[in-house]
Amino acid sequence: MGGERPRRVGVIDLPVRRLHVELTSHCNFACEFCPDGAMRRARGMMPLPMVEHLLADAGREGVARQIHFHIMGEPLLYPHLSGAVAGARRHGMEAWVTTNGSALTPDGLSELREAGLSHLTVSLQTPDAATFGLRGSRHLAFEAYRDRLVGTARAFLASPGAMRLTVCFLANPLRRFHAPNPPTAPVAQSGRVLRAHMAAWAERIFRGTPHEAELPRLLARTRRAGILKETSVPLTERLDFQVRILGNWADHFAGPVSPARFGYCPGLVENFGVLWNGDYVVCCTDYDGRTVLANAADVSPRDYLALPAVQAIAAGFRGYRVVHPYCRRCLGDRHPAGALFRQVGSILYFKLYRRLLGARGAGEVAA
Repeated sequence: MGGERPRRVGVIDLPVRRLHVELTSHCNFACEFCPDGAMRRARGMMPLPMVEHLLADAGREGVARQIHFHIMGEPLLYPHLSGAVAGARRHGMEAWVTTNGSALTPDGLSELREAGLSHLTVSLQTPDAATFGLRGSRHLAFEAYRDRLVGTARAFLASPGAMRLTVCFLANPLRRFHAPNPPTAPVAQSGRVLRAHMAAWAERIFRGTPHEAELPRLLARTRRAGILKETSVPLTERLDFQVRILGNWADHFAGPVSPARFGYCPGLVENFGVLWNGDYVVCCTDYDGRTVLANAADVSPRDYLALPAVQAIAAGFRGYRVVHPYCRRCLGDRHPAGALFRQVGSILYFKLYRRLLGARGAGEVAA
């Protein structure tokens, strides 16, 4: 599929980069910065036959390059995760998993690697005991969580294969402006604090391993990490740290909003999703299923993208028009001035800033 010219469904080029498949909406954490507590749709797990059928359709139709097994929920709670990963690879797509890391073990890591997982993302997010309280984990202490992630990362470094591991750190550089209702315990609000967390975790992971001699160079990389944008800090050929910016994902949809009329979003042309019950959503941020227009039991992924209502949403963004009510709310804000800022900012960010970042290596901190 990599050498083929992308096909086109209306205004959408195929393959899109990511198809998000929510294997389960259940989660063993209750993070303050996640909309899990605001989600009102039913929870459940995708039946394995639906997973297999969906992956077969997506692979046959050349719909996506990557399958990301995550929208809401913790994918490691899904009992057939390694089978789903193997199915994605069998049908010609990369398999990516995003996890909070609480259920990771070296044996589980080995099973996912053998199934053909391309990329494992661990949402560390809260890298010390004070901020770990934001995760809402009543049955796991920070020290046990820390040791579990360190042990798994060390096992990863010692393992063969091409699978990549990304460890994510959360930052809130814009404080209340960016997240009107910030968590009760502050995540990193300055580059100094963020870099200190990264350095501490690099020490934990690499000290006492064959990579220990490289620690001065690796620590130097963490000291150049920025806090004002999502940044990737490569530490080895297959392991990197990543900065993610705290948003107001859940709170943004609470209360009245001045809706957007113009703007841009790469949803549909870059990614779309399937919830655990088979409902399609137009992007991976629709945590409550407010953009559902069809179900995978009735419509294949390619036919979903061809639906007139889906095409209208994608065509609207292509002309910087916001069509769907959910999208208008997503790009809007509680105050008209804020809504105007977000609408203009969405165009500048997605159409200009990200393109510049791509030209510079997607914001990676080089050696």
